[in-house]
Amino acid sequence: MTAIPVLETDGISDGNFRIIAGIAKSYAGISLSEKKKSLVYSRICRRVRQEGFGCFDEYCAFLMSEAGSDERQHLVSALTTNVTSFYREKHHFSYLESLLRQQLYGRFERGEELRIWSAACSSGEEAYSIAMTVIKCLSTIPHLKAKILATDIDSDVLQQARLGSYASIEAEALFEDGVLTSCRLEDDRVVMSEKIREMIRFRRLNLVEPWPFSSCFHAIFCRNVAIYFDRETQDRLWGNLSARIFPGGELYLGHSERIAHPERFGMESFGHNAYRKVSSGRRRS
Repeated sequence: MTAIPVLETDGISDGNFRIIAGIAKSYAGISLSEKKKSLVYSRICRRVRQEGFGCFDEYCAFLMSEAGSDERQHLVSALTTNVTSFYREKHHFSYLESLLRQQLYGRFERGEELRIWSAACSSGEEAYSIAMTVIKCLSTIPHLKAKILATDIDSDVLQQARLGSYASIEAEALFEDGVLTSCRLEDDRVVMSEKIREMIRFRRLNLVEPWPFSSCFHAIFCRNVAIYFDRETQDRLWGNLSARIFPGGELYLGHSERIAHPERFGMESFGHNAYRKVSSGRRRS
């Protein structure tokens, strides 16, 4: 039997914390202050044990090596929180309904393709909620063309998202909203319909690296990502997102995220953590 390695009981050394913070910043834009040392320790100590490292010195040395590229992704996953649910922050889906029905319906009726981006989709509940909202609002349009891009930095949660299968207890909101016509029940699981799944493309994407597409979108959900970034990285993200939104399109952020002076990016605030594109704005790379 392999012995479970014993880690330092007094947390992470300053040197190892700087290594981890530097990797988190350069790899994923995550900003970690010294105040986060205990959080970092609690988040990654289990990972260090599971991978068989005897101490944080060994783990950090591996992270910095060429062989540690995959582990750097696991580190980021451990440092961030994949908390999501169907129709989380319902007001954003109400805004999306209004956008689709009142502002854009005629354009899709005339054949324009609908494009929506779930920029931090986690295990997929947000993307499927978007797809079900689209079906709810635009089902009367024959031959509707709609594409939803769903991206995340974490390959493991993307694999879960592609399955489109959730425990019934995780999908209680679907029963409440009466949208099970877009799903089917299989034993104790709710499975997304083929029609819904075909609407969504799941892709891995690191938001702080160059984006491999130039598409614009009618709406973007980018929620609970910027909370991990410093102000400079946030502003760069806002500029890049704004550049990918059609005029009149909307951006939805997490409950604790704000854009200071959104006019800098050609946007205006119109609701709870929601912004509308009003001009081309200033694009940031």
